[in-house]
Amino acid sequence: MNTPNRPLSSPHHTRPLFSNRRPRKVEPTSLPMLDRVLQSVALAAVLTTILILTLNPLTGLWHTALGYLVTELSMNAQIVARDIHVGQASLGMRLGISMESPAPDSFALMLHGLMCIGVFGISWAVMSMPLRCGLRLLCVLHALGLLMIAARGNAFPYSLLDHTRVLYDSSLIWLLLTPSLLAAGFFLVERSWLNRLAASALILGFEIIALPLKLILHSLLVTLLSPVAIPVLFLAAGPVLDILLLAALYAWVLTWPQLKFKLR
Repeated sequence: MNTPNRPLSSPHHTRPLFSNRRPRKVEPTSLPMLDRVLQSVALAAVLTTILILTLNPLTGLWHTALGYLVTELSMNAQIVARDIHVGQASLGMRLGISMESPAPDSFALMLHGLMCIGVFGISWAVMSMPLRCGLRLLCVLHALGLLMIAARGNAFPYSLLDHTRVLYDSSLIWLLLTPSLLAAGFFLVERSWLNRLAASALILGFEIIALPLKLILHSLLVTLLSPVAIPVLFLAAGPVLDILLLAALYAWVLTWPQLKFKLR
């Protein structure tokens, strides 16, 4: 007796040709670019305005923190503050650290020259290529600074007060520019308002806390290494370091998951 031919079981026949499920509603993944730009500019303007309006308490806080650190570290230093006025408005203080330090003699210049040669040679055998190039560049710049200082004789061109004041100015300007830098990149690609606010608070808070610590650290290093280290300190741990730290924090906040605020 002949049996009807049955189709062989195949995985192609077990799946329906057409799915009965409704297609998932596609949610918009981004706002129009014009809206993003306007939101970024508005948020940067608000943050910059807040920073400018709080410069008086901020500089007062930094002045207090510097005085506390100088006392705790038993540094023979003095905090020099000068008010900043724009018209009739007061925009905080310009801070610096003054410390008596003798001008470097020929022995100090020779010692730093030998240190440059030693570090330059050690970097060839120990460090990898990127770090090696950066360290060698600093050695060359420091050696050129030593030659310029030796050529001037007893007229040493740098002082700790001038160095810390310039460092303070550059750090303060960088702090005020940070919201605009975030608006040019992070605020445009980030959709979550909580992420924007949290990242801004983190980065600005870090820069606010780091400013007095940076001035104290530079003062301690100048005391330890001699004033001839001021130029290389400014190059290695000045505005360039601020840029690198902002880039590192920027790369980190880009990896955050989207924060959402839910009311129960």
